[in-house]
Amino acid sequence: MADLSTLLEKEASAEIEAILSEARERASEILAEARSEADTLVSARERAAKAQREAALVRARSSAQLEASSLRLNAQHEGVQSVFEAVRSKLDALLGDAGAYAPVFAKLLSQALEGVGGQEIAAVQVAADDREMAEKAARAAGVTAPVETVDDIRGGVRLRTRSRSIVENTVYGRLEALQGELASEVSRALFQTEAS
Repeated sequence: MADLSTLLEKEASAEIEAILSEARERASEILAEARSEADTLVSARERAAKAQREAALVRARSSAQLEASSLRLNAQHEGVQSVFEAVRSKLDALLGDAGAYAPVFAKLLSQALEGVGGQEIAAVQVAADDREMAEKAARAAGVTAPVETVDDIRGGVRLRTRSRSIVENTVYGRLEALQGELASEVSRALFQTEAS
């Protein structure tokens, strides 16, 4: 009986050892799978974090570029506006200098007369300060229509014809008419070194 007990004990020990071995093997497999899943999960999270970081960098760069473009455009706009303010100041100074303004006024009148064509002129309209100069320029140009002063014209002349058409030619009107075209040229001149 002792042999049977020993034999049963050996078989039980062998079976326990086989079960333990199988359990260790299974635990090792489970541990390997868990490590693999953990590595996959860590890799996926690292990729997601890297993608989020890169997306944040792209957004930050885009935002910075937009801000820089906005600042550059504002600076260009302010630069162009300051040039036009300086031009208006020069025109104001020109109007204050009768000797310099008289030939400019004569040219403006001549151009307005060309715009009227052959129509008969009913009135020459000018600012009150320009009346005497306008009368001289009109006589020199052969215009017999009366010179009238009006409050809504400055730095030039308005011709009214008998058929009620109007031709206006002023330095400020010409500047305003050309401002869009001139603004791009002024901007190029002011900021061409930045673009290079």
